[in-house]
Amino acid sequence: MRRYRRRDWSLIIVIVIGVLLATLGWQWLRFRADLRVLPPNVSVAGMDASGMAVEQVLAALDGAYAQPVQLSYQGQPVILAPEAVAFQFDREATRAALEAVRTGRNNLSGFLAYLLRRPSPRVEVAPAVRYSSERLDAFLSRVAQQYDRPPQEPVPLPEALTFRAGRAGYELDREASRQLVEAALKSAVNRQVELAVRTSEAPPLQMRHLEEMLKALLAGFDGVPSIFVKDLQTGEELEINPDVAYAGMSVLKIAVMMETYRALDEPPDPEQTRLLTETMTLSGNFTANLLLRDIIGGGDAYQGVENLTASMRHLGLINTFMAAPYDETAPPPAIVTPANSRTDLNANPDPYMQTTAREVGLMLEMIYQCSRGGGALMVAYPGAFTPEECQQMLDIMSQDHTDSMIEAGLPPGTKFARKHGWIGDTHADAAIVFSPGGDFILVVYLYRPQWLEWDVSNPLVQRIATATYNYFNPK
Repeated sequence: MRRYRRRDWSLIIVIVIGVLLATLGWQWLRFRADLRVLPPNVSVAGMDASGMAVEQVLAALDGAYAQPVQLSYQGQPVILAPEAVAFQFDREATRAALEAVRTGRNNLSGFLAYLLRRPSPRVEVAPAVRYSSERLDAFLSRVAQQYDRPPQEPVPLPEALTFRAGRAGYELDREASRQLVEAALKSAVNRQVELAVRTSEAPPLQMRHLEEMLKALLAGFDGVPSIFVKDLQTGEELEINPDVAYAGMSVLKIAVMMETYRALDEPPDPEQTRLLTETMTLSGNFTANLLLRDIIGGGDAYQGVENLTASMRHLGLINTFMAAPYDETAPPPAIVTPANSRTDLNANPDPYMQTTAREVGLMLEMIYQCSRGGGALMVAYPGAFTPEECQQMLDIMSQDHTDSMIEAGLPPGTKFARKHGWIGDTHADAAIVFSPGGDFILVVYLYRPQWLEWDVSNPLVQRIATATYNYFNPK
């Protein structure tokens, strides 16, 4: 009985050992079969080569390296053929590297790792390639020469009365791009490159671009123009012939209105408000003379013009004066100013009353700043003006509607405060424009010897107003 049991166990052990040896043999055969291909977790030039034969990998690399590299410069496609940089794929050197990886596990430790199903370590095989660095640099230089673009200034478009916005500049980052292209040349799967490009900001629209625009609009005008523009947010000014002496005309009634408010101790009563409104909106000479006589001059119109002129001097407006009330015909006293002493430009200024585009613009600025609680009026005449009074002046000027000149050049519904005026040889308009892109002052004077046709001046001033509005409100 004992012998039978021993014989039985011996048989079992033999069977078990036989099974184990058979299993090991089978696993060994499978292990040897796996050695014919690359192990898992092997990549070559970015391509997953797990389980591939060496010849398969080499064939795939041959196909990949025959393809061009697709480059992009800010959306512009650029093709780089491998032969352009003398690219060469060394198959034999690459084969040797792959064989080393394939056979490197052909040992006992490799077999044990196979039996225990240990995960294979990640291996990146670098293919053996060569190319000309000099040719690659030359290629990138050609790309930069073709596609690099310096920043472009905004461009005035006089026909459209608008501005083409400035454009950003682009410059190829050659060193960074070189590294990207080299990586793509060596890659079997990623043959596309977005080149590294440095971007510089687009130059902003500046007042000098508006000046270029306005000079283009004035190019065909055969007279003496004068323009004053002021950005009431930044204080920046644009001036074209700003200190030429012109006839004051009805535009000088802005000064009459300012002096009326300065002379009054209380806000204007209804009758005084009527006189101010008719003076500023209907260009009433008679009502302007009443203000000069009864309020500014204390009963004497000539004293009123003297007071007004003295006040302009006090405000620093040395080229602005009145020598007589409106519609006077008696010879006025000669008043000499820097503006009317010029010999280079002559706009035949009225000897009775004169000003310049700049000084009219500064008057408007004084009223505007005063309405906001500051500015030269309050500094020069402490306690004489309140913000409410200056706002009343703006409100009165906002009623000056003629559907012409500056007003007609603004988009419908635009708020403005203005005063226009014209005589036979001189036409002018002066306005504060309240726009979404910022408040600004625009003063335009046009003079032509003997006679200035309305059909010439009116559309020209409209175009100037439109261009200026579009500068502050670019589309």
